Amino acid sequence: MKLIIGGAYNGKLNYVKETLRVVDEDICYIQDTLDLSKSVLYGIHHFIYHNALNGISSLPFFEEHLDDLKTKVIVCDEISSGIVPLKKEERFYREEVGRILQFLSRESNSIIRIFCGIEVVLKDE
Repeated sequence: MKLIIGGAYNGKLNYVKETLRVVDEDICYIQDTLDLSKSVLYGIHHFIYHNALNGISSLPFFEEHLDDLKTKVIVCDEISSGIVPLKKEERFYREEVGRILQFLSRESNSIIRIFCGIEVVLKDE
């Protein structure tokens, strides 16, 4: 599993397309569901957000589908910086993203942070 993280609009999608030579047909652009048949899961934070607004933890999904995720490129926005949200649901969402990224980080062979379009390798096994 390759985990790509970074702030919104920092060039994660360009990095995936250019460096990993991925085309749109291979990318699941996530809103509220995940298509595990695709090789790239782009925007898992949207899936987590959709579930969090409904009071559902997304971590069990990722734990249950770990074998399917081992061959994927997973892309997620970092949302842990900045002001802590006032709304309970948004704090739950932020905490969920943190827990899931910790889980995926432990399971990933590679973790890359994209900052202003620049690749920073955090883990490479």
